[in-house]
Formats: sequence, structure tokens, C-alpha cells
Amino acid sequence: MFKSICKATLALSILTGGLFYGNNTPNSIKTVEAATVNGTVTASVLNIRSGPSTTYKVVGTLKKGAKVSITRTSGSWYKITSGTKTGWVSSKYIKKSPTTVSATTVNKMKTLGTSKQLIVVSAQNESTRNVLIETFEKSSTSWKKLHTYTGVIGKNGMISNKHEGDYETPEGKYTITKAFGRYSNPGTKMTYRKITSNDVWVDDSNSNLYNTWQLASENKGRWNSAEKMNISLYNYGFVINYNTARTPGKGSAIFFHIAGTSGYTAGCTATSKANVVSILKWLDPAKKPLIIQTPLSKLTNY
Repeated sequence: MFKSICKATLALSILTGGLFYGNNTPNSIKTVEAATVNGTVTASVLNIRSGPSTTYKVVGTLKKGAKVSITRTSGSWYKITSGTKTGWVSSKYIKKSPTTVSATTVNKMKTLGTSKQLIVVSAQNESTRNVLIETFEKSSTSWKKLHTYTGVIGKNGMISNKHEGDYETPEGKYTITKAFGRYSNPGTKMTYRKITSNDVWVDDSNSNLYNTWQLASENKGRWNSAEKMNISLYNYGFVINYNTARTPGKGSAIFFHIAGTSGYTAGCTATSKANVVSILKWLDPAKKPLIIQTPLSKLTNY
């Protein structure tokens, strides 16, 4: 989902980003490290402050070895929670550790049917914008993990009851059947459609063509708003088959695509160009690929 891009800088171990609605360019540059959401205190005593600098007052302390959850970043500071304590701490004294999904967990899932390819997009909680994107493939007897990537999702996180324009990424399990891009097929086996300047995705909830790919030249009053597909963030990507019933107002244009520089999306899932292309080359329609997008607390629902 895309309207306009707000520029910021996103520094990651693997470049990620996203897109969102807005026209303002922030003056400050923030550093965000996606998907590294847990950590351990390394200082003997670490001050918790009310804001992201030493000019803010101390509101608590943590001892060495304390476990924290990182919910935001600003420069070299993390906003953390640890038990009932919350506030800002220097990132210098936090050792980070990612929370990943294991093949053992996937092998316990009961809802995957005959699929042999799975992408799991997992978030620490429903309000975070940062996710891990992990790929799994099933051999004759069991699932095995292939790769782990970092990425970003909607500005307001994930939600199980999505609505148009809520800046949320839909939770759930979805099929993958169509890839797209502005350039020639990068090597995917999926059905691939090359984007032209005439391509749009209808996001008008009152249109009979809501949540479908159409040609702008054929509008003729059939919709009042649509998203342009011919943008750099869609150089490569695939459609996440969300709201295939096209229920008015339940959300449209949910894609897996190349990340921008804002640090979040308007509801899609995004990662670096290299990651997107790698996943596209791996996807195989004969293996009935699925994507699960979920906070870790709901992973057992699948």
C-alpha cells in the first residue's frame, strides 16, 4: 500500500525499510535495527532515563544480566521494557539477541496442508514495525529452515481485524500465487506480471473492482482511487493474497516488496531488494507456498 514516501535513514545489518502515507521529511536521522528486539544488560548498573539522552532524568536502574525488550530506538539509545520498568537506556550497555522461529515449531503446525514452502513473518508484539522474515521448506518428512532476513511492516504494527487505511499489516496465513516487477522476470517460477505505467491497484472500497489490479486507462468512472504500481518499491515483489473475497473496507494492495527508507510500511511487508529477489527465485508454485504473518505470541495458532 502506498501513497507517498517520507524520507528517513534506516541503518540495519541488512538494509530494510518501508513506505507510508505522508509528505513531511524529518530533520533528525534515526537509527533502527529491525527484528533485534530482546537484549541483556551488560553494565553492572544501568540507568533508565525518561528520554533518549543523559539530559533526561533517571527514572530507574537495571542490574547486569537483566533481560529487556527493545521497543524503539533513537540514535544510540533504546527504549526498553523490563518487567514493570520502562524508559530509555544507552545501547552501549545492551547485548541484543534476535527471537527466531525454529523448524521444530513449524513442524508442530497443523494448518499448513500440502504446502512445502513457508515464509514466516514474525513480530515481537502487535505494535512493533520490525520483523524477522524466515523461509522454510518441507522435504519428504519434515520442515527445515533455510534463511532469516530482517524486514519491516505497517506503521502501526500487525492486526487481526484490518481495515483500509489503518497502517496495519494483516495477521494470518495467506497463499502466494503472483509475482510482479517493473523489470523482466528475475528468475521466479511464479506467475510473473511486468508492471507498466498504466497499471494500478484499486483501493476504492465502493468500487466493484476493489482490491484488484487494473489498467488506469480503463477506469471510465469505475473507481475513484487507485494506487499506482509503477514505483521503485515495486521493482520486484509478490502479492500476498489477503482479502481475496474483496470485502469492502477490509484492506487492499497487500504486497511483499522492496523496502524504502522510512522504517515501516502502510500495511505491506518489506525487505531489501536482494532479499526480495532471493525469495522470488526460491518460490515454486508446485510447492504451494504460504506466508504467515503473526506476533510470536500467536504462532501456536497455526
